[in-house]
Amino acid sequence: MTDATPTARPSPFDKLRQDFHAWAKATGRPADFRLLLRLVLLEPGFQLALSIRLQEAAIRVPLAGRLLRRLLWYGATISTGCHIAPDARIGGGLYMPHPTGIVIGAGTVVGSHVTLFQQVTLGRREPERAGVPSLGDHCRISAGAKVLGDIALGDHVTVGANAVVLGDIPAGHTAVGIPARILAGTAKRAGIDI
Repeated sequence: MTDATPTARPSPFDKLRQDFHAWAKATGRPADFRLLLRLVLLEPGFQLALSIRLQEAAIRVPLAGRLLRRLLWYGATISTGCHIAPDARIGGGLYMPHPTGIVIGAGTVVGSHVTLFQQVTLGRREPERAGVPSLGDHCRISAGAKVLGDIALGDHVTVGANAVVLGDIPAGHTAVGIPARILAGTAKRAGIDI
């Protein structure tokens, strides 16, 4: 029997709470005020996640919301060297330990509890081919990887360093290479039934 009650979309502050707990888990530190202060002051990846959540909240401000969101976006772009489109949909639990050079194109969907490393690109293949990627929950995109085009990555997908993903990757698999190919047997190792 299915539940007919619709699930509410998490607020930007709920997502920020998930981001904070993802950082606490990754660093092995207790999720307390000292860690929050350290992340806000010293971690560019968390500062970028904070900016994304503030942009999501700013758009809700009457009249000045679009301008405020654009100013926050511009500041984050200049200070981090990343280009994350304001209309990309990014779930909570985002972890970016080394955020330099990350590009997330307009309309891209990123699930919850996703890890992105430096120089990752999520976007279109070329201007005449419309469509952007959609990432499931608990994905890990390694340094320099490119995920391009109208494709879907399932939950618990890992993309190896410098891989170029041009096709769908089923849940629980690992993709490596240029162009990326799926490693055999990775779903069983991840403990996922497909």
